[in-house]
Amino acid sequence: MSRDSNSTTLHPAIRNLLPQLDQQLFAAGIPLQLYEACRTPFRQAELYAIGRDTGTPGKHVTRARACESFHQFGCAVDYVFKVDGNWTWTEPTAGMWKQYQAIGQGLGLRALSFETPHLEFPAVLTSMQAWLYPVDGDTVWRDWLETQIEQWGQSPKFIGTIMHPAAPPLMIDRPALA
Repeated sequence: MSRDSNSTTLHPAIRNLLPQLDQQLFAAGIPLQLYEACRTPFRQAELYAIGRDTGTPGKHVTRARACESFHQFGCAVDYVFKVDGNWTWTEPTAGMWKQYQAIGQGLGLRALSFETPHLEFPAVLTSMQAWLYPVDGDTVWRDWLETQIEQWGQSPKFIGTIMHPAAPPLMIDRPALA
């Protein structure tokens, strides 16, 4: 499956910060651009398989199986350098990844030490997996998330030789507050 760099389906809490992030990166001369935003569970499973599943050689590119990444909840982005029209994970100037993470953190996002391009909304993954999503989600984000949950399903599944967890329940199945 192909990557999705469309920011419109992200949760507004992160989507609304991207213009500021882009502006600050530009002002600092850091040629990073949005590479991937929301990610389907199927794409996450493909990425997780790299270097782990037979027939998918390479270095590991993620620690998260399907439904274990903030990307599946529309709450994470990956930025990658775009130099001379080409994507590259190599810093044009040493220290640019650290500057990027500092800018993201200054906007209230969380950076990961082990996955440099990644910034995420500072929530708790297990809370989102238990339907406790960040507040103020809009219809576009909600519709995208519910579609992903429906397509993945409520049962764990093997993709290749790797077992992936079930999707969280649909938001419409959420119990009423007591």
